[in-house]
Amino acid sequence: MSTIETLAAPVEPSPGPVAAYSGKKRGTLQASRLVAPGTLALILIVFSVLSPVFFTVGNLFGILGQVALLALAAIGLTLVVRAGGIDLSIGVALDLGALASAWLIHDGYRAWVAVAGGLLCALAVGAVNALLIVILRIPAFLATLSVWFAGTSVQQLLTGGGAPIYLSAPLVPDGFAVIGRGYFLGIDAAIVNAVSISLVVALLLGITRYGRKLTMAGEQPSAARISGLRTNALIASAYLLCAVIAGFAGVVLAARSNGYVPGSGQAYLMDAIGAVFIGATISRYGRVSVGGTLIGVVIFGLLDNGLNLIGLSFFWQDLARGLVLLSILLAAVVLGRAKSRPATGIFALLRTTKHQALTNTAKGNRK
Repeated sequence: MSTIETLAAPVEPSPGPVAAYSGKKRGTLQASRLVAPGTLALILIVFSVLSPVFFTVGNLFGILGQVALLALAAIGLTLVVRAGGIDLSIGVALDLGALASAWLIHDGYRAWVAVAGGLLCALAVGAVNALLIVILRIPAFLATLSVWFAGTSVQQLLTGGGAPIYLSAPLVPDGFAVIGRGYFLGIDAAIVNAVSISLVVALLLGITRYGRKLTMAGEQPSAARISGLRTNALIASAYLLCAVIAGFAGVVLAARSNGYVPGSGQAYLMDAIGAVFIGATISRYGRVSVGGTLIGVVIFGLLDNGLNLIGLSFFWQDLARGLVLLSILLAAVVLGRAKSRPATGIFALLRTTKHQALTNTAKGNRK
């Protein structure tokens, strides 16, 4: 096996420190991985007791349909975080995908043209992100934040100050409507789309060389560069794929709602970030994954639905969501804290961000 193939293998910490853990420490680390699934089970039990409607098949499938778009946005973000980055512009990519597809349908174009147009507009967002981050070396947080501001303004300009686009249902082609409002074997098309994309991304990250290389570029960038991997191309590809997936979510949103409302995609940003961070807690090494992200998405969906069923005011839902997210992360950190625990995944991203901030501060002081 060549050096590159060896280094491109799945990134796992050396067994030395793990073997040295005491039985108590191993049990603690295992407990930290059960926090998110335990929270999911607790939410199911509590709301099943409080509302007889909650744990019915119809309601559970309704919840999955409601969180399908969030799942798509979060899966795209998972790719970027796996590559060691962050993307605050997924809402913009989602919005532009919805805007372009709704606009083209409104002007009488065929369904496939509308879908392609939505994906291309979203891809442009990913291309700008890749240019700023990989070529111009702007920190991902600042680069994608800038794209978020610019993209929000672009939407306002293209829609004459934020005017929505409404599509007349009889004039919407069946091939476009089925993407968001159709059913496959009795299952909501939005759920089918989310599950299909999730499976593709999970296989891409889990069993392909590309997935292993992307993980290495995100978790061990120095080793990846030394091994000869094209880390810049890998990171750029993550932003492009993220934008395309978010753009597809926008197309589904336009087909599902028969139109486009400016800024509607921004509502998915914070929940997507929260879901990805929740999902990272189920990994022994804090590594984000498709399965973990979906657990985070379902937690948010169940929580919102349960609060609605028991009649709690909408204004309390963000508070409840924030408390649940904070509780999961705090519990995972407290239970999983260990000096010899390797910094990978989310934890590597946070450590790298901190290191970059300290380095930039030191350079500024020297000047």
